[in-house]
Amino acid sequence: MLDIIVFGSYIALVLAIGRYWSKRVHSTEDFHLCSRNLGRIPAALSLAATEFSGSGLIGGAGLAYAIGISGIYWNYGAIPAYFLIGFLIAPRLRKLQVSTIPEYIGNVFGVETRRLSAVLQILEAIAFVAVQILVSAILLSALFDIGIAQASIIITAAFAIYTMMGGLWAVVWTDALQYVVLMTGIILAVVLAWTAVGGIDGMRTSLPESFFDPAELGLWTPLAWSALALYSYGVDQAYMQRALAAKDPATARFAYLFTGCNYVLFGACVAFLGMAAAALLPGLENQDQALPELVAQILPEGVRSLIMTAIMAATMSTSSSFLAAASSLAVQDLYEPLFGAGSSQAQQIRHSRIITATLALLSLGMSLVFPGVVSLVVFATLLAPAAIFIPFVLSVFWRHTPRRAGFWAILVSALAGCISQLFWYGELENWLGHVHPMFVAPVAALAVMLPAALFSRPRTQAS
Repeated sequence: MLDIIVFGSYIALVLAIGRYWSKRVHSTEDFHLCSRNLGRIPAALSLAATEFSGSGLIGGAGLAYAIGISGIYWNYGAIPAYFLIGFLIAPRLRKLQVSTIPEYIGNVFGVETRRLSAVLQILEAIAFVAVQILVSAILLSALFDIGIAQASIIITAAFAIYTMMGGLWAVVWTDALQYVVLMTGIILAVVLAWTAVGGIDGMRTSLPESFFDPAELGLWTPLAWSALALYSYGVDQAYMQRALAAKDPATARFAYLFTGCNYVLFGACVAFLGMAAAALLPGLENQDQALPELVAQILPEGVRSLIMTAIMAATMSTSSSFLAAASSLAVQDLYEPLFGAGSSQAQQIRHSRIITATLALLSLGMSLVFPGVVSLVVFATLLAPAAIFIPFVLSVFWRHTPRRAGFWAILVSALAGCISQLFWYGELENWLGHVHPMFVAPVAALAVMLPAALFSRPRTQAS
């Protein structure tokens, strides 16, 4: 009963936040970009909560459960990416006064490239929200002994409703709450798991020596995860939306640096929890069940629901952020330019809410047939951020970026990365089978961009 009260109270609170901000949204800029007036603290807490996702928690703990301390790289790979983007990209992008990443790409490479990148990012967002729904459903079903489908519907309804009501303002302030709940819950879980397992000495007694080898994964996989982080956080609308909504470039920079610093503690906590689960609950059939089962079986009632709610806070935060980003892309880069000419602000807000609900339903449907967490995050990244990254970065830092090559570079990169993931990596015995898809995608983009640059004039801004 106590578990139900704790979880129900949390859901009621985030819905109340959504209701509060729904009365303060008067334009599409309010709905999608917080009127470009997002301050340092909400921007930083929101970005951190968005990043500390279900895949970071469940996937990271699952890897540590399966292979030990090397699983920490799933989260630690994000640290250098956040510092690089915070210093080099986020402040520059904020100065440009664009609303979406595809809008910027369209300004450089043309309207067709804008639409292509928007479609790819929407597909990626739908897949990534589906991952978060799956993770949340696993947690909720473990806590209340209900089916995965029922749990998925409950979670999707919650984050979709408050996102539809208050737009990015509601997402940001529910994120701030979720950050506090998440970090409190994770630290408390570490303290209780530390006691249950007997600390590091207890884990060393229970686990094989290979679990304490930081080089167990080798070099390529951690580097690929770092590349994944760099691609996603540098060009993905769900993350860069905080930079675009920030009140100034310094705020955008601070949000990224704050999140990078937070990852040091977060990644270490998640890895410890995964290893503690391996010591206390060996033999789980699905490694992604490690953290939910640790919380459900080891911790007492009340504390259990608090920590489960904290973990679900992370998944809901990421879900709502990606849902808000996909809605912005669908409305601002596709629907309004093609069909919404002459729409009033009220009509545009209504369109945004309808599209948000539609995207949430698509993600819910996908979550019911989604496979493993980590593999699908990799695939979703190949679909959009990895494909867009090279043209985007070249356009920011190199004035000779060829305008006409942008569309083909993104398309070829997306196809090459996905084909490599599905058919080459780990399947072929030659060198192609050993090159991670995260490196195939940008090489494919460069193979299109660089030759084109040799035969083109310096780019001018597209109309």
